Amino acid sequence: MNDMRDKLSNMFIKVMVGTVTREEGTMLINHLVKDNPAEAIKEITYLIDNPPPNVFPKTILHTIALTRSKAFFEVMVQSLDNKNEDVSILAAEELARQRSDDARKVLVEHLMSEAYHVRKATATALAKGFGQEGVEILKKHMHAHRETFYRTTSALGLLAIGAKGVEALLQIMLSDDSGAVCTAAEVLGKDSSKIKDEHIPKVIEALMMAGDRKDSSAIIALLKTAASLRGRVKKYEWYVAAFKDYPFNLVRNEADAAMKEIASGII
Repeated sequence: MNDMRDKLSNMFIKVMVGTVTREEGTMLINHLVKDNPAEAIKEITYLIDNPPPNVFPKTILHTIALTRSKAFFEVMVQSLDNKNEDVSILAAEELARQRSDDARKVLVEHLMSEAYHVRKATATALAKGFGQEGVEILKKHMHAHRETFYRTTSALGLLAIGAKGVEALLQIMLSDDSGAVCTAAEVLGKDSSKIKDEHIPKVIEALMMAGDRKDSSAIIALLKTAASLRGRVKKYEWYVAAFKDYPFNLVRNEADAAMKEIASGII
């Protein structure tokens, strides 16, 4: 082990056992970066992938983040693709905290990662860290891509920020983009507690709009969302029941299933 790696490893071990604070650790890191930036970045990158015994990779990354040094921008970028989900999440959050054009560009690019946890971490960081701009980026991404798995992680990023994200998903459901409507409906339906009573008319409106354009895929997805609301959607059950006579068998079956859930009265 070289001298710099040895110093860093010992420091991170002491951080883990509590004999050195992370703030004190940042002082050593900043000193090493000042003296030899290329070597320091190289060794820290190595240690994230090969941490010392009993040291978590996210502990190393969090200590680096506390330096607030621009020298570690590329380390954060590389860490986005880490196989460890905690490392990806922390790297995404740190890049979002910077709110720079470069950080935004990197996060947007990683919405297309092949790794599910990377896409989800990136989408959540954009939604939380970039405010309304991040919300609009995710909405645009959901409309732009045909592949469900790309849309879903962006939808989950919106859902993670609460009321503002739910409103964004409802807006997507009220569009005529069948794929995006289906994804928004499916994500909301799986976490229907996020749908407040005042949101329910929009769910029903989206269902009626899908019916008007005879979009069977969207109708089915929205019927599932309505079913997930159970007794809460009771006063709108006739809108759901209307699809029991739909010409497509799968829609009729879904309408029947939704009516049974609504009739259960469970809230």
